[in-house]
Amino acid sequence: MPNIVALKLSASFPIPAGQRVHEDGRNILVLDQLALQQQISANFIFHAISNYKKTPSERKTLEFIAKKWLQIQMLWREFRLRDKQIRRHGHKDAHFLEHGYFQQELFELVQEKYTAARGCLSRDKRNLLTGQP
Repeated sequence: MPNIVALKLSASFPIPAGQRVHEDGRNILVLDQLALQQQISANFIFHAISNYKKTPSERKTLEFIAKKWLQIQMLWREFRLRDKQIRRHGHKDAHFLEHGYFQQELFELVQEKYTAARGCLSRDKRNLLTGQP
């Protein structure tokens, strides 16, 4: 299975190495580091969602679902907070908006997958509470 995040980011447009330092001394390497952490977080989210979906239904107890929901929720919260931090960097200067992170739709992709997983977990929990298979 291809790495969705890597495929998404392969189309991004990184800033050339000679333009790494901004005129006022701010270093775009901080933004590079945050973007890399976002990629890693996105992979963790996709992996957690994929693992949940692969779990046999007989293992999906209320406790198991609650534990997985908490895990995915924590990963999503971390991802959202870091995205806000990155966007604050980009908001300060149009030069930062040239960074590859802003050229791809990683946030939208992760948000879509998270929303779908939330619906799946809710459905499974509801089915367990009502006694449906």
